[in-house]
Amino acid sequence: MFTKIIYTFLFLVTISFNAQSTKGISFQAKNVEEAKILAKQQNKLIFIDLYTTWCGPCKLMKKNTFPNPELGEFFNKNFISLYIDAEKEGTELAKKFKIVNYPSFLFLDHNGELVQYEYGYYNAAQFLNVGQSVLEKRNTTKKTHTLSEVKGKIVGESIPDFTAKDQFEKTFSLSQEKKKTILVFIRGQWCPYCNKYLESLQNIAPELESKNVRLVIISPEKPEFIEKTVSKTKTAYSVLYDENYRIAELFDVLYTPEKKTLDFYEKHLGDNFRKSRSDESGRLPVSATYILDENQKIVWRHFNPDYKERASLEDILKQL
Repeated sequence: MFTKIIYTFLFLVTISFNAQSTKGISFQAKNVEEAKILAKQQNKLIFIDLYTTWCGPCKLMKKNTFPNPELGEFFNKNFISLYIDAEKEGTELAKKFKIVNYPSFLFLDHNGELVQYEYGYYNAAQFLNVGQSVLEKRNTTKKTHTLSEVKGKIVGESIPDFTAKDQFEKTFSLSQEKKKTILVFIRGQWCPYCNKYLESLQNIAPELESKNVRLVIISPEKPEFIEKTVSKTKTAYSVLYDENYRIAELFDVLYTPEKKTLDFYEKHLGDNFRKSRSDESGRLPVSATYILDENQKIVWRHFNPDYKERASLEDILKQL
């Protein structure tokens, strides 16, 4: 009986330890090249903790700072994080960026270019400020297109794999769809034209099923606002949350409206517009429709900057 109690105690301790170890920054067992690919796919930056085994502050960062839950939530959402020994697999990085202080923190874009460099010991609150400043710098320097500049990916181009959660908390992965896939971009639940169009798409659901075609809706809005889309349109299709606009960027349909348009939306829609998306930049996707084949290649598209003009149901069915 005593032995059974001991085993039960050890089992519970193990569960507790594993639960705790999932908090904080999640460092991935990838090299820089793999991280660059992942960062591009997920529209994230790369964070590298370049450490040495003899460095005291390095050990303190690992023990006290990186496990912080709030810090972990922010970094795991916005960065691909790597933990690299500067004297082993990180020697080339140390040489390239002329590192002489440890720990050193490299913040890179998906091309491997330096966005920001820091070094030394930080507590969790301080390091969260560092991460936020890096993200702010990235967002302010990133080029945003106007509506007239956005052209959209064209027929014949292939789309890299992406994943996103739908309203059922299921993960959609483009590479796992071994069938034709229709992707419909909407602006949000506040857009009456989007809602009307989603309602009309229900009419072709039986034909899509008979042809083994998957249709998904891409929304820039957070899950609680996607619930409003589902409620208003009664759609049975998967509605994906395009967090950080990464899917819209992959299809080159993302733009920033003119200031007078943004002012109009914010005046009449308030939080329904301003607070509904990943940030408050006001960026929106063109209301485009794409059909991809089994190999993630675009075989047809409807791309019109006028949000009132949508792909007709007849044209969609003709391409299947």
